[in-house]
Amino acid sequence: MILGEKLREEGVERPKPYRQLVVSGIVSGALYLLLYLYSAEIMTSFTRTDGWYPALPVIAAFAFSFAHGAFTAYFWDVLGVTGKHKK
Repeated sequence: MILGEKLREEGVERPKPYRQLVVSGIVSGALYLLLYLYSAEIMTSFTRTDGWYPALPVIAAFAFSFAHGAFTAYFWDVLGVTGKHKK
């Protein structure tokens, strides 16, 4: 039995992660804003073929995916939307 199920059975509700939602939203929004503001510089760096520059788009994709995924997870958690647990 996982902790969330045990707490629900005992009638204890976890506090909603409002702070994490706001912080992850700010981080995600800041990443998109920086991408927009520095698009020319980013394209110049991401299209270079020497050294470690070809890895930059992959690293950026992971960073955006992590930030946006965290925001989305906290968003649904705050709304109370959860997956169905099989027993």
